[in-house]
Amino acid sequence: MELIQSKSLLAKLMATENLIVEQKNVPTASFDVKNRILTVPILDKNISGYLYDLFMGHEVGHALYTPLDGMLKGREEKVPMSILNVVEDSRIERKIKNKFPGIRISFIKAYREMIEKDFFGTKDIDLNSLNFIDRVNLHCKGGAAQGIQFTADEQYLLNRVETTETYDDVIEVSKLVMDFMKHQQEEQKKMMLEEDEDGDIEADAEMDDSGYDDSEEWDDETQTRESQGSQNESESGNVDSEQDGETSAGGMDPEMESEEQIKSFTDESYRKNESKLFDTTNTSSYYYGNIPDFDLTKAVVPFKQLWKQYREDHIRVAHYYPCTDEKGFQKLRNDAKKVVGYLAKEFELRKNADQLKRSSVAKTGDLNMSKIYSYGFAEDIFKKITVVPNGKSHGLVMFLDWSGSMHGHLENTMKQLINLVMFCKKVNIPYDVYAFTSEHNDCYSNEFKEGDIACRNFKLLNVLSSKMSASDFSYAASALVNMSHYRAWKPSWFQMGGTPLTEAIISAMKIVPEFQKQYKLQVVNTVFLTDGDGHTVRDVFYLNDRGFKTSGSGEYSDYRVQKKMVIRDAKTKHEVVVNNPHGRDLTAGYIQMLKLKTNCNIVGFYVLSGRELGRELHYFYPNASYSAHDKIKAEFRKNKSMVVTSAGYDEYYLLRAEGLDTDEDAEFTVKENATTRGLVSAFSKYAGNRLNNRVVLNRFVGMIS
Repeated sequence: MELIQSKSLLAKLMATENLIVEQKNVPTASFDVKNRILTVPILDKNISGYLYDLFMGHEVGHALYTPLDGMLKGREEKVPMSILNVVEDSRIERKIKNKFPGIRISFIKAYREMIEKDFFGTKDIDLNSLNFIDRVNLHCKGGAAQGIQFTADEQYLLNRVETTETYDDVIEVSKLVMDFMKHQQEEQKKMMLEEDEDGDIEADAEMDDSGYDDSEEWDDETQTRESQGSQNESESGNVDSEQDGETSAGGMDPEMESEEQIKSFTDESYRKNESKLFDTTNTSSYYYGNIPDFDLTKAVVPFKQLWKQYREDHIRVAHYYPCTDEKGFQKLRNDAKKVVGYLAKEFELRKNADQLKRSSVAKTGDLNMSKIYSYGFAEDIFKKITVVPNGKSHGLVMFLDWSGSMHGHLENTMKQLINLVMFCKKVNIPYDVYAFTSEHNDCYSNEFKEGDIACRNFKLLNVLSSKMSASDFSYAASALVNMSHYRAWKPSWFQMGGTPLTEAIISAMKIVPEFQKQYKLQVVNTVFLTDGDGHTVRDVFYLNDRGFKTSGSGEYSDYRVQKKMVIRDAKTKHEVVVNNPHGRDLTAGYIQMLKLKTNCNIVGFYVLSGRELGRELHYFYPNASYSAHDKIKAEFRKNKSMVVTSAGYDEYYLLRAEGLDTDEDAEFTVKENATTRGLVSAFSKYAGNRLNNRVVLNRFVGMIS
């Protein structure tokens, strides 16, 4: 079974505790007290969900409630470890179930399943014939349904076991149990001796009565029995010594163990069978990377600082290169009016429809005089009012790919961006636009922190914001339009380089919540405008054996072992497993984590050519046939766009670079002397172009409303 996900009971446990759980190829569970990391074996994917929750919940209970020095103290007190295990298991499981009652049913059903599968070595054995501590063990784990009976003295001790609070209580009760079982054994020995003495007296009486002396024959039998007994004792001693060797490492007194056999056989049986829960055939290795906490003051260039520097740098080349394209921006703004007006109208309609769905009718408390005549036989004589709750507050955070490969697509992508920004201004919702780049002269890399994901050499440029004045916005937008032209001037720190898309996604995990808090928003929509994949970000900071700070894809050096990356948020305890930490699979994992952390809508705009789509279809439609791929490509060429949901985004809009214009200046042209059929065909083509240009934006508005 895969690692714990957000819907698991364990994730709910972890969300409230300062504890991290890691699954690795290890033989048994262990707990790092300093770093609060619980390492557990990889569980068999075929075990039931109840067993899964039981094992993880049990180990979490030990990590939270079992003190490290408790075991050492138990050894000093010479208490059998198996007895300590039974009493401590009862305590920590009771605490976990009391703290999280929802896990009770998993424990009950899982232990019943384990008893049926003979994990405790009780198959075909009357449970009431077991020694006291074994009956306590099965009663505490399997519940009253096991039908285990206790005497009055045993019931007193059982109550003590089930009411322990601290580990000192566990040691005290374990010593009482040990003394009680010793006393029981001594009583049993006395009874056996008395029975033997009674048997000898009866035998002597029979010999005397018969007059027959069989002493020689009796001596031979006795010698044979003694010889067999000593051999059995020798064999038993070897077994016991082996068991003692194993158990003494856990704190037992070997001499006491071999003499008294005071221990829990069911606990030892479970320890031997516990490995049946583990996946012994797993050749995969998990390594964990924590989402780093970015210093946004270093990672982001604010818009005021950015455009001030841009103006100053342009002074040196003002005679040779323009810094803005005001005419180009004005044309984009004018062309966008129809589209933006349409989007705003759709947005308000959908928003109002949502408000009406949540509206209610209430009485005002004022009499409706037109109904006053019916006061004698009707109660509904008051005026009513329809209460419409306030609509949801929205915001938009956009991330623009500022990489070298965007050169050919940047002009058309800028049209999309201007449309979205003008839409935000039209409906009066806050927005921020960040260009992500790797070519800034002061790129940011997160500082070393063991276990954190290493993000290197990127920068976020806050190019547009709703906090800008009208003049600042016009200047910034005009400068962006100018830079979107081929061979346009750009400062050295504004050059287009690599594609730190993943770093932008990780930064959004901090930017979006702060943006939402700043504007007190209910809904934040996050948009990524790119032309492909980002850098592969999968290295994790750690200290190597020589104490050096370094990074690598986990601590595993055997590359024959398949590595699976677990992207983890140490604060919320959310985890995302990436089976193949490469390319889009890895990007999709980070997007999923962004969704878990922020609960925002995530949209991707991917600009690509028709040829590029052919190379990408195997990812978006992995199970489709070649003929199906041909149909998809034909639809893409016709509609100039398509929407997929298999890339991690809520919706991923694939936009054809060759036909990305969103303005609606397509003309209705008719050939001279056209027939009626020609008129219909020309109009259909005209209407189709208008419709195609609206499809993506219409879906986008529908999703963010």
